[in-house]
Order: sequence, then structure tokens, then C-alpha cells
Amino acid sequence: MHMQSPRKTLIIILIAAGTFYLAFILGTSFMVKGERYFTLVDDAMISMRYAKHLAQGHGLVWNIGEKPVEGFTNLGWTLLMSLFHLFPFAASKISLAVMFTSLMILLANIIVVYKIAGTLLPNSEYTPILAASITAFYFPLVFWSLRGMEVGLLTLLVNYALLLSFRKSNSVFTGMVLAIALLVRVDALISATLIVLYLFIKDKRTAVMPAILMIITTLTIFWFQKIYFGDFLPTTYYQKLTGYTIWERVQHGILVFNQYATRDTLMLFLFSLAALFFYKQHGDQELLLLLGIFLAQCVYSIYVGGDYAEPETNAANRFITQGMPVLIILFSVMTSRVLMDLTDAHETVLSNSRVNPAIVLSLVVLLIISGEPWISYAIDNAPLLKADIRRVKLGVHIAETTSPEVVIAVHAAGQIPYYSERRTIDLLGLNDPIVAKGPGNGAFYPGHNKWNYEYSIGQLQPDLIADNFAPLAEFMRGNQLYEKLGNDIYIRIDSPRINIDELAKEYR
Repeated sequence: MHMQSPRKTLIIILIAAGTFYLAFILGTSFMVKGERYFTLVDDAMISMRYAKHLAQGHGLVWNIGEKPVEGFTNLGWTLLMSLFHLFPFAASKISLAVMFTSLMILLANIIVVYKIAGTLLPNSEYTPILAASITAFYFPLVFWSLRGMEVGLLTLLVNYALLLSFRKSNSVFTGMVLAIALLVRVDALISATLIVLYLFIKDKRTAVMPAILMIITTLTIFWFQKIYFGDFLPTTYYQKLTGYTIWERVQHGILVFNQYATRDTLMLFLFSLAALFFYKQHGDQELLLLLGIFLAQCVYSIYVGGDYAEPETNAANRFITQGMPVLIILFSVMTSRVLMDLTDAHETVLSNSRVNPAIVLSLVVLLIISGEPWISYAIDNAPLLKADIRRVKLGVHIAETTSPEVVIAVHAAGQIPYYSERRTIDLLGLNDPIVAKGPGNGAFYPGHNKWNYEYSIGQLQPDLIADNFAPLAEFMRGNQLYEKLGNDIYIRIDSPRINIDELAKEYR
């Protein structure tokens, strides 16, 4: 019996992936006071707070009534989130709408990856299926997308621009796709520049409109940021990339790449590189573009010092993840060249098998590059979820036990501010330029090196400090103005806006 056609196999992959994604989403839900909640990862909930305030008519602000501050780096994704807040979704369910949108984005990306692979090697029955199936279940891409980050959308847009470029589609449309990618997150400029350079080499005329649209979009974003927020760069840029030397960041970036990204990348990269030279395809501009985008994302990750969550996800970070589908496509193309070079006898066996051998190979590859985090997921559910759930419960608890005028301070600036709906002081400075532009503390660790308790607590004097962070205990020791409750919340003892008896109750 002959194996199924690639298109039918693709449909099976999409159904299997979609079903799995739904199970993943439902598995991250939880109960709070008898109501089922869905929440995104803490970073995504920062964007959700801005999105909610925008939809309510207050503008892109961290705290209602205060001067705008840009505590996010994903403008387009935040704008999309704001659309969901125009609908009457309950706070417990609105994250589900974002997660389901990401589910659809992941499925669309599988189709685009399939088509890119088929375009590069049109006579192969293996290439598109191998690329699509590995991409469909690559752990970091699934995790970061379904947990609410812009990773899936950004990856889809870059991949779609690649497909349009390889198929010599309308250059204006290609440029529009790249412009949207830049709007989603401006560091898409890395991949966009390489795609425009490829178009320039292939045919200068096809590169003109994408280049113009890319430049206009980039300048418009920086102009908007300056006019609206008062700075060309987001607060997060200063918080994460200043206060340390480039070498200190790069050292950390290399360290976490070696610890967490080599398993994901090294086997695919080395095999692809060797095959490029063995088959004398190291001059193939399409394949070089794929390799270039992947390497550029790795270099960018190292330059910014990596990310904060590699130890929790035990996998490549968000920046490298965006470049993984192009590496997977390159690997699939070169692997298929090997399969196509098998003897006639082997080809007969392969063509008569009921299962596309690409499916079997993809399972082996996935076991190597994502097996460990998927096993951890099967045992402990999604990474970071336990902390996310605790913070949602804390946010709800604060909303129920404090006055709406209360001012809270947090280190984790996502779930607690969003669900409490209280004016919030961001102790780590992602949403506070004074802290963000201050000096770093201790060894470099992305997003967790800036705090100024003398200013944030001593001067601003929040009514309560909701969560803990290792350096906080030392600062609060002997502080006569604050009292620590049994559930680890600090309260200002003279605050009239807190129901202390209720707030002190266990919420976890």
C-alpha cells in the first residue's frame, strides 16, 4: 500500500497539532473561587494591561491618568490585544481569546512552512512533511505562542515574507507583510533586512518597495514612540540593555545559549551546514537566506544577553525560537536530498510504506531537540504556570480586600496589576523610566537587575508590596513603616485603604 499524499498528511498534522494545542490551552486553566481562569505568561500580561487601558479609552498607559510610558516592546501585538478588550470578555476568560488566536497562528505557520519547503524542493515527498511536522511540535514555539507572547505571529509573518520572496510574489505585498512584522516587534528588522537584501541580489526591482515600506515603518514607529512616550526607545530597552557593558551581556548570552539552546540547534545546524557543502549548495541564495536568518537570531540573542526564562523552559529562548523554523526547513531540504539519493531498492521500500518516512524522522528529531521539555511538561504542566496561577490569585485577592485607590508595588508586573486593577509601582522598572535608566545591581540577568527601593518604596510609599524578590528582605529589615503579613504581603501600617484582616488571609 502506498503512503498517503503529502497534502493528506499535512491535514493529519494540522488536526493533530490543533487538537494538541487545545489540550495544552485547557491544561493551563485553573480555578479561582469557583471560576475557571485562563492567563498568559506574566510578561504577556504586561502588554494586556496596556491593551485594556487603551480599549477603555485611557491610552497606552501603565497607570490610568499618568504620563504614558512604554513598558512593552511588542506594539502591534499589544494593539491586537486591545481589540479583544473591546468585547465583553470576563477577566477570567479574555486570555483564552488570545491563546486561541495564537493557536490559529501556529496552524497557519505550519502551512506556510510546508509551502516554503515544497517551493525549495518541489519534487520531494518528504521535505514539506518533515519541515511541517517538526515545526508543529517544536516546544519553545508552541509554548511561547500559546502562553500569549508575540513569538508565533512574528514567526508567521517572517516565514510568510520568505514564501512570497521565494515565489517572486508582488513586492508591495511582501513589503506590507514585513512592515506588519516590524509593527509587531521592531527587532523583526533583523530578518526583514536579510530578506530585502536577498531580494536585492535576485532582482533589484523587487527589493525597492519592501525596502521603502520597511524604512517608512521603522521611522514611523520611532517617531510615534518619541511623540507619544517621549523617548525613541521603550523603557524596556533601558531596563534590559543599559547599566552593563556589552561584554557582560554577551558573556551571559553565550552561557545560556550553551546551556539551553545547543540541544535545540546544534544537530540541525551542523547537519545542514555539512550537507550544504557536500551537495555543493553553499551558493544557493535561498538556502543561505534561511541559514542567515537563523544565525542572525542566535547572534541577537547572545548580544542582548539571552532571556530570563531559559532555566524554566529548559529550551532555546524566544529570540532563537523565531529563527528555528527556517533552520528546520533548511534541515528538511538537506535531509530530503539524502533520502532522494537512496538506491532504487530503498526508494521502492519507502514509496510502498504506509507512513511517510518523514513523519518517523520528525519524531526522532523532535525527541532530540524537544523531548526533554515535553517530558517535563507531561509531568509538571507548562513552565512558569505555577507562579502565574499564584499571581492571578494574588491579584484577585488584592482586588477584593483593598480600596480601588490603593497603590501597590510589584516585582512581577503582569498578572498582579492586571487582575487587581490597582495603580502599580513596578519595582524592577520595566514600566518606570527612573528605575530603568538607573544603574544595574549584581551580576547581569535579563530584566531582573534594576531596582531602587529607596525611590520606589521609600519615596513613593505604596500601600502594599505584593510580591517578594530576594533583595527586598534586606531593604525591609527594620523598616518601621511596613509590616509583613503571614501570607508574605507587606502593608504600610498607616494605610486606610486596606482591609488588613481580609488581606492577611491565605490566598494561594
